[in-house]
Amino acid sequence: MPFSPVLHLAFESGGFTVGGLLYWRQSNAGTQPPDRWTRWGLLAGAAVGAAAGSRGLYMLQYWSALSGQPLSAWLGGKTIVGGLLGAIIGVETAKRLLHWPASTGDGFVAPLAAALAVGRIGCQFSDVSDLTYGNVTALPWGWDYGDGLARHPTSIYEILGVGALAWWALGAQFSRPGDRFRAFVVGYVVLRFGLDYLKPPFGLAAAGVLTPQRWAGLSAIQWACVAGLAYYGKDILRWLKERRPSA
Repeated sequence: MPFSPVLHLAFESGGFTVGGLLYWRQSNAGTQPPDRWTRWGLLAGAAVGAAAGSRGLYMLQYWSALSGQPLSAWLGGKTIVGGLLGAIIGVETAKRLLHWPASTGDGFVAPLAAALAVGRIGCQFSDVSDLTYGNVTALPWGWDYGDGLARHPTSIYEILGVGALAWWALGAQFSRPGDRFRAFVVGYVVLRFGLDYLKPPFGLAAAGVLTPQRWAGLSAIQWACVAGLAYYGKDILRWLKERRPSA
């Protein structure tokens, strides 16, 4: 299918819309702060953090390729992992400023999963300039992103992975509020860490577009995934202890 910027924008916007509607529906069902201004404050914190994180990580991912480029090129891209981790920091900051002590993460699982899945449909129908294409593959489901080569359809992989993670996180039993969200994020960064081995710089990059670089053997996105795992390290250890059979 030929690349359509309009189609990509439609799915990206649709992802934000679906996620926002699901969040607002759940907030009205009592899973989020009852005060409307507090909810708006948390959403604002998420939006600001996501914008800063997504663009900041994009700059690190393509640091060498962006060298010497105009400011518009530096600010012209974004990454989902950076946006997610930035949003987490933004929400936690907003909670402190608004003096809201309770966990709010569980209400974000379904909206976030839906937004990711819908948005990635647009990425799948993009060309190589979207920078979400996979490495060259001989598998029968290889996808031509416009450069004439069959590549891993990494966005489809991610959609399937996000769906499985959401199904598990929403159905599993956890001991503390917010654990569903924490578990979803942990699963997602593990998924992305692995999927990024199926993308450049671990394979042939497409001609004419920015090429990512490695930082001590890993991409910047993978290092961000490692940072996300470290952030939830105490929770991961707690889950392992809770599931350990008692003697």
